Amino acid sequence: MTTVRRSAGIACVATLLAGGAAVASSPAASAQVWHDSPAWDMRLPYPLGGEHTIRFGVFSSCLLGGDGKFHQAFAANARDLDHHVNSFDFSAAMFPFNSATVDWHNIDTDVRGTQTVQSTGPEVGAGATLTGRGWVAVTITTSKSALPTFAPGSVAPFASATHTERFIVPPRDC
Repeated sequence: MTTVRRSAGIACVATLLAGGAAVASSPAASAQVWHDSPAWDMRLPYPLGGEHTIRFGVFSSCLLGGDGKFHQAFAANARDLDHHVNSFDFSAAMFPFNSATVDWHNIDTDVRGTQTVQSTGPEVGAGATLTGRGWVAVTITTSKSALPTFAPGSVAPFASATHTERFIVPPRDC
């Protein structure tokens, strides 16, 4: 009986040490890092196993406002680079992006906004959004799920993934 307890104790301690080492050596989540625009590639888990490269991007532009003048704007998106358009890879089509939520904050003017969009393809994003001139902090949160969801930003509890990236967009003269 003592041998069984000792073996079980050693197995528990080894498991705890291995788990602690894995947590300590894991890289910091990229969602905690602010990236310069325009784009950032990220390897993310794929529901059928393995990983796919997702390109998160934020691009500044100028957009014609209601006053007839051009104003600072941005567009944000996430694209699955391993999903080849017009290919016969049906597994890639099984896990489209369900939604993306783009939150932005003009740091200079304290103007904020959010937009949630849904998609059934390899790319999801928000079109040109007026922000006013200044430094803009943009957060993109995407969800990808094997099962359809009807609530934007939600995913099924299995065969799904959610990821967030953050960007800083410099002021742009229009």
